[in-house]
Amino acid sequence: MPMLRIEIEAADRIEAKRVQALYQRGERLVKLDEEAEAEAWRRGRTPVGRPVFVGLTNGVPLLYRFDVPVETAVR
Repeated sequence: MPMLRIEIEAADRIEAKRVQALYQRGERLVKLDEEAEAEAWRRGRTPVGRPVFVGLTNGVPLLYRFDVPVETAVR
């Protein structure tokens, strides 16, 4: 299943580390998941599963990285 990489800007480093720890514990932040899915829709792709939190970028601005499974068929 193809994955679409989505990057969402984090508010600050402290919040980003808190969110990363949350995902590492196996919990989810629904707001970020929905934002990643919405971005996939904006790019013209149909999400077919839950976004997978991949991690954080190390640059400025700090970004959350998600892989969103998407449909491959063109209609």
